[in-house]
Amino acid sequence: MHQALRAVPAVHAAWLGGSDATGRTDGYSDVDCQALVDDEAVEAVFTAVTAALSALSPIDRQYRIPEPTWHGHSQVFYRLQDAPPWLLVDLAVLKMSSSPANRFLEPERHGRQLVLFDDDGLVQPASFDRPAHEAAMRARLVHLTARFDLFHVFVDKAIWRHDAADAISTYHAVTMRSLVELLRMRYCPDRYDFGLRYLDRDLPPEVRRQVEALLFCGSFEELAEKQATAVTLFQATLNDLRQAGLME
Repeated sequence: MHQALRAVPAVHAAWLGGSDATGRTDGYSDVDCQALVDDEAVEAVFTAVTAALSALSPIDRQYRIPEPTWHGHSQVFYRLQDAPPWLLVDLAVLKMSSSPANRFLEPERHGRQLVLFDDDGLVQPASFDRPAHEAAMRARLVHLTARFDLFHVFVDKAIWRHDAADAISTYHAVTMRSLVELLRMRYCPDRYDFGLRYLDRDLPPEVRRQVEALLFCGSFEELAEKQATAVTLFQATLNDLRQAGLME
């Protein structure tokens, strides 16, 4: 793939992100590759990479994220027949006209990319706009607090009704998702919006273990207990953030 990208004149740079950028590559990692290309060359780049991967192995499945994507770039996932099923190739093609601030190059959030080639010095660590990030986090905290305050009782309602599917799905969607985001604001504000991923590096070990224990429930009784514990932890963490001046 490196050679295929290098051979396309319209590709100005290519790099590896994900676990290669954070130094956490292991036997279960996939390949996260980004290429910076002339605007009109997006389809040609995908064609070249598809051909190169096909020469290595039959492509078992290929999925292109419908556009416009949430990040504004074009992105295709490849699964190769002769590779382990978790070893996906995740290729994002970024146009030259894209904003440098939208290329996943902030070390604080995405690590330091492993550059494959970059003749013009285009792949540089992006400046992290901390004031804008903190403003967005403050606005998100207001929304998160209101949502949690209004809707966490829906878990209790589902428990009282003995509706197992509704209870556990709402517990994860409302209570736990909100709690984890709040804990991230408290302990890892640079990546407060990363959800349940990377908790092993973003939360203190004892907090991570508490979150993991709260995620698994085997009965209505256990769920009710863990719901109460999660609500208490949410309120305590919110108080910590208030004392830190993040919220009035």
